[in-house]
Amino acid sequence: MTIEQLILKYEMDFFRKEFCDNIQNLKNRIHDEFIEFGKSGQVFDNNSIIKYLNHLDSDRDIEIQHFEIKDLKDDLIVANYVSNEIEEGIKALRTSIWVKEYTNWKLYFHQGTVTESDTFK
Repeated sequence: MTIEQLILKYEMDFFRKEFCDNIQNLKNRIHDEFIEFGKSGQVFDNNSIIKYLNHLDSDRDIEIQHFEIKDLKDDLIVANYVSNEIEEGIKALRTSIWVKEYTNWKLYFHQGTVTESDTFK
């Protein structure tokens, strides 16, 4: 599996109730200093995002489009993509920063911005 495939899988895990039901999965995947600027305008830290994800009622029907990663430096990656929330018809430009901590990749930062565009280019 390439690093791009791995990070895409990790992003998609956050949409799956089964993954998010396990607090240890979330703690292993989300950095202690995590921050998110959500598409809703809310700001989440490590504790609030883990609490939110751990209380999902069901899988989130979200499609990822135009997924790309770029190495910023050793053990630091930025991922950009467009998310499409199928049922709500909401698209968002997404940016995630992943940092490698020992042997694990952890989500350090995430931002979602609502858009009508199908691409971030």
